[in-house]
Amino acid sequence: MASIRSRSKRRAAAPVDDVPLLVRVLGGNPVTSVFVLSCLNAADTRALRRLHVAVAGAVAGVPWADTDTIVVDAVRWRAALPAAVGARLSELGVLRLNSRDAAATALAGVSSLDLSGCHNVTDELFRRLPTSLRTLNVGGCDGLAARASFAHLTTLASLDCSDARIVAAGLPPSLQKLHLNGACIPATEYLVRLSQLRVLHARGTALDAFTLACLPPGLVELNMEMCYKVSEAASFAHLPVLQALHAAESSLCDAALATLPPSLVQLNVAECTELTDAAVLSRLPALRLLDVNRTDVGDALVGSLPAGLEELHMVSCRNVTARATLGHLPALRTLYSMATAPAPAAIAACRARGCAVPAAGAVCGDETYWAALAVLADGRLAIGDDNGDVWLWDVEGGGDASAALRALGSVRALAALPDGRRLAVSAEDDDDDYNDLPSPIEVWDVVGAPHTRIAVIPCDSTLLALVVLADGRLAAGCADGPVSVVDVDAGTVVAVLEGHTRPVLALAALPSGALASGSEDGTVRVWDVGRKVCVVKLEGHTGGVQSLAVLADGRLACGTGTGMVVLWDVGSRTFVGTLNGHSAAVAALVALPDGRLVSGCKEGVVQLWDTRAAAAAAMAGSSRAAGVVPVTVLVKVPRGSDALVPLPDGRLACACSDISEVFRLEVPPPATYE
Repeated sequence: MASIRSRSKRRAAAPVDDVPLLVRVLGGNPVTSVFVLSCLNAADTRALRRLHVAVAGAVAGVPWADTDTIVVDAVRWRAALPAAVGARLSELGVLRLNSRDAAATALAGVSSLDLSGCHNVTDELFRRLPTSLRTLNVGGCDGLAARASFAHLTTLASLDCSDARIVAAGLPPSLQKLHLNGACIPATEYLVRLSQLRVLHARGTALDAFTLACLPPGLVELNMEMCYKVSEAASFAHLPVLQALHAAESSLCDAALATLPPSLVQLNVAECTELTDAAVLSRLPALRLLDVNRTDVGDALVGSLPAGLEELHMVSCRNVTARATLGHLPALRTLYSMATAPAPAAIAACRARGCAVPAAGAVCGDETYWAALAVLADGRLAIGDDNGDVWLWDVEGGGDASAALRALGSVRALAALPDGRRLAVSAEDDDDDYNDLPSPIEVWDVVGAPHTRIAVIPCDSTLLALVVLADGRLAAGCADGPVSVVDVDAGTVVAVLEGHTRPVLALAALPSGALASGSEDGTVRVWDVGRKVCVVKLEGHTGGVQSLAVLADGRLACGTGTGMVVLWDVGSRTFVGTLNGHSAAVAALVALPDGRLVSGCKEGVVQLWDTRAAAAAAMAGSSRAAGVVPVTVLVKVPRGSDALVPLPDGRLACACSDISEVFRLEVPPPATYE
């Protein structure tokens, strides 16, 4: 018994361990701390260093390679993170280095440095950059001398001097990646020395046939989009290991295609206007992806396609005829051929082999910029353009669309009114999207013949979005921030909802009868229209809110200018999650009745997201990351998808403004989850 009491006293007298578990993991377990800290970035270190001296020591020993977090004082940054090897400096950060002698010390040992957009990078600072650099970004640094030399950076492997006036004299032979987009092309005597160069991006430069001939033979990837000085003499025969060639909107011609090396895997010659219906490909057994969108290639090129091709983009190729066959492409898995006319039997045979051909039907407006879509009660599709015409397309009956009515200016938005006869049109005179000039709402009778304008309702601003409210009134999003509520029958604006500070680009009527408005100011406001008050404000949408849609379960989807789709539970004002998959502004959203969501973006990709509860539950039980939902690419078009509407037959209409096309898209049936 005495022994038990003695042990009990010793336990009671033992010191209390008050060291937090996080401190133990980060400061006392170097193996585990490496994995934990690898999930963070340099911006997180300020809080971590305050936890405990042991944690500060662990943080200081990490070779941080973060070039996303902006550094405004490189000297303090180096003192806090002495082992860091990557940094991105702000204008102020560069200014402080220019005015101190500590630049060499602060940047010593750095292997990755981002100075992009810093206009105050001087030649003196440039000469003090450490020779340890392997990756350097000086894009947009126009303060450097035109012939700034990189020769002293003897280990530099990747250099980006896009949109800078640097001629890049003295390029180090160690370079493997060189980005010159929009910049000056170095003299050929410097290019020929780059024996290790594997990737060259020269988009929008003066790259010509002679410079092309001087590129090193080890080049694997070449981007020469928008290079208009490439003549008929251009040849790629000296690039025997080239795998990816991006030459969209360049002056590449038929003769150049015949010189492509057999190593090529990806080829993009979309919108190359010099290509003709006589163009054919050289023997390209490794080619897997080809984009010839909006070119004049014809049946000859289709016949020259290699058997191993897996993905073909052939949108708006008007010279491809019904005589073109696809039976020699057994590996083809995806075909985009809208506004191109291979035989229906050839398309059917592709589908029978398991090839996805995601769209059918198109209408062309002869260089018309489509701006808005609306479905009328009789199933016709109304299409507004920037010339002020509203076209009507009998989607089911087929045939061409016809210009049915002429608005007072460029069409910005359309809305079919509940009576089934009238169409509301918002138009403006000026080409500037966000001017301060007022634009009216026109009301047209689109059932009678001829179609007649029956009302013009004056408004105080340019109107960028229209939606019909539950009581039949119209809500209109204004370029100067307010939302106007319009009584169409009375022909007047009956309320103005103020709160947004930037243009209102999107509107959605909620099931509760409330109105949601999305603005370039990055917020969504939910309005009680009857009381004329904002009842909910949803914030934090980077790039502004470009589009809105209400899912079948009541959640609100918001398309942003940075390519994300943000989901909200409006009733509880709760952020639900984000859908990531676009690389450009999400200009259009459509909620399907079955609970799925379709998004169209400025990069030309239309995606179908399975946002149903069943899909979320299935993903939660899988090994995939939380918040990931199944996604299907419905179509890829040459330019942006600016408007989407569901058609009565379950398909979608997609307006691609920059290519003067409206496509009818097939929607696959929803997946079944156990």
